[in-house]
Amino acid sequence: MTATSAAREQRDNSSGQARGERAPGALSRIFDFDLSRPLAFAVLALAFVASRAPFIDNGYGTKPDAWRIALSGYWLWDNHEFYPSRLPGYPVPELSYALVVKGGWVATNSLTVAVSLLGLWFFANIVREMKLPNAALIVVGFAFQPLLWINSMNTMDYAWALTFIMGAYYFLITEETGFAGLMLGLAIGSRLPSAVMLLPLTAYLVRDGRSNELRDFFVWTLVVPMLAFLPIAWKYGPSFLNFYDATIGVRTVIRLLAKDSLGLIGTIGVGLAALLSLPRLVKLPGDVLRDKHVMTWVLAIACVGFVFSRLPHEAAYLIPLFPFAFLLIGRYFARWVLAGTIAMMLMASFADLTTTNHEVSVASFSKLRLGQGMLLSNRDTQNAQFKYVHDIEKYAVPDNSVVSIGFLYPQFAVLNRDRLKLGILEKDTTSISQLTDRGKAEDLPHQRTFVWLLAYKDFEKFQKRGVAFLYTQDAGISTAALYGYRLGVLGGQVLELGRTPSGSGGTTRTDR
Repeated sequence: MTATSAAREQRDNSSGQARGERAPGALSRIFDFDLSRPLAFAVLALAFVASRAPFIDNGYGTKPDAWRIALSGYWLWDNHEFYPSRLPGYPVPELSYALVVKGGWVATNSLTVAVSLLGLWFFANIVREMKLPNAALIVVGFAFQPLLWINSMNTMDYAWALTFIMGAYYFLITEETGFAGLMLGLAIGSRLPSAVMLLPLTAYLVRDGRSNELRDFFVWTLVVPMLAFLPIAWKYGPSFLNFYDATIGVRTVIRLLAKDSLGLIGTIGVGLAALLSLPRLVKLPGDVLRDKHVMTWVLAIACVGFVFSRLPHEAAYLIPLFPFAFLLIGRYFARWVLAGTIAMMLMASFADLTTTNHEVSVASFSKLRLGQGMLLSNRDTQNAQFKYVHDIEKYAVPDNSVVSIGFLYPQFAVLNRDRLKLGILEKDTTSISQLTDRGKAEDLPHQRTFVWLLAYKDFEKFQKRGVAFLYTQDAGISTAALYGYRLGVLGGQVLELGRTPSGSGGTTRTDR
């Protein structure tokens, strides 16, 4: 018996209990169908791409970081100088997007779809290798989970890291260790926090009796990101490891875990399924000790959860744990419990329980209503942001003035790059983003300067020149919070646009 066949036999044995529950019938055969087969995957791929196609021509994304990435690409083309979208840098996707950014957001978003499709292929093949029951259910759930769906078609780096992490795990279990190291290196070069996957994947190799392959794995894992980050480290020095840090309240964390990750309906579905599956889940601690794959899944989820607990800024930070969570529920949830859970997750894309305010609280739960799901809400948020930027463009900004736009500055700068001169206020290696935090977009004939926010020293420089100051509501709040002064008190004028960027209560949010 070869090493590969022995490994596969072990995987078969480890999932034998779950396979034993399979019931006869057409529906069971559909649920168990192997979607990694070439023809089946081709059909799945067509559905995957078709489900993304209506959304890719609607901007780079709802987050400022997506427009920062686009701005980084345009700057590289126009000035032949690479600035990361924000520190510590995301060089693999940033430089890849730069290759196609001249094609606009359809080109960059399409590239994300292609990368995400590769990740789906890896996941489908991992499910096949695991011999899990309900294989088709698990793969379809992964393909159309709302948070993964949204981030598989915007100009962001989450899908890139996820795909390469999946590639690393797939090549480990198929005993191609060098390729696994290459994939994890690309994941780290896409998002530095992906480095936490070193722990579960190294543990897998050791547990699999392949400690002799650790050197090859580590060499590729370390060399690839070192090369990827070299241009950034050369420009910024040790300060390139900087990142945006802020204290996040408990309610915000709850919202990120519930509303923004799974939707409230999806969260309820997972919670009920976990309760119904307790007799199976009690076996999980023992399986962690007995089964190297279960150990890897749990470690991966724990590592991502730990990083998120340190920086719980975005629900998308949780994306790397989703494939491992799907593998876990595929093993421990009974067939119809699993089917119901995935159905509720998918429902949350189009219809979800919404609250009267953005945060999750006891008061908000008393006024729950059925409203738009995560996917449709994300689309409407982008449309609202476009309208808001156009409102700023049409505003009668006086000559010789500075306008602080706030979080939509990257979008404003990209959309107006043909008529405004983009530049940098001051080279500052401590700044998270040179092109946005320290960026400026100038209407030179009328001496109008548009910025994200102004540090107080920059405000003083402009003040000495006798300029007028204007600011959006969002920018005023952020300036006070970050820099400790109020533009309104110092003579600034609010842009009276009649609404916030989302049309409701937040910068990049809709009222879900």
